Amino acid sequence: RDVLKNVSMTFPERGMTAIVGESGCGKSTVVNMLIGAYRPKSGEVTVGGKPLESVTRESYYSHIASVSYNTYIFNDSVRANFELAKQNVSDEEIWAALEKVNLAGFIRVITEDANNVSGGQKQRLALAVNLVANKDIYVFDEATSNIDIESEAIIMHNIKAMSAQKSVIVISHRLANVVPADNIFFMEDGEVKESGSHAQLM
Repeated sequence: RDVLKNVSMTFPERGMTAIVGESGCGKSTVVNMLIGAYRPKSGEVTVGGKPLESVTRESYYSHIASVSYNTYIFNDSVRANFELAKQNVSDEEIWAALEKVNLAGFIRVITEDANNVSGGQKQRLALAVNLVANKDIYVFDEATSNIDIESEAIIMHNIKAMSAQKSVIVISHRLANVVPADNIFFMEDGEVKESGSHAQLM
């Protein structure tokens, strides 16, 4: 079935863009198209003016990071998880990233799929790992859904600061998380009904 209808979205090279709407409106479908997991039946997804299909997966993934509410953490040390994102990551970079997600006092070793820590801690570690990856495009799909309010505020502040240099796309049900966005797409029934800054939409 058709999920998206007449959707046209542009995500700038720098800045924070948010996609909001009720569950089932098409937000996650947009994310899956952006990361190359889904292909459109009609229309196209372009990156840098080129159709996404013309860019190799390896090349594209070297520039994009996607963090969702169910991001996997591997059965290894915290450092080993960071090294998957950046091979020669320094201790200073790891601690700086852990500070940015309010997790500097975290444990050193985690069990299979991090099941000895809370869902919120796992999400914060996944966020920290992706911050170290230093990509050009970051997609956060409900990435703070299990995180406490205090930590979430710290993370969103750092995500907004990062958008000065990166293209940041945030999908969230929490209004407070999207208020700072430069542009917000409001979706309903697979369509973009409105777009603009929070002040414009209000």
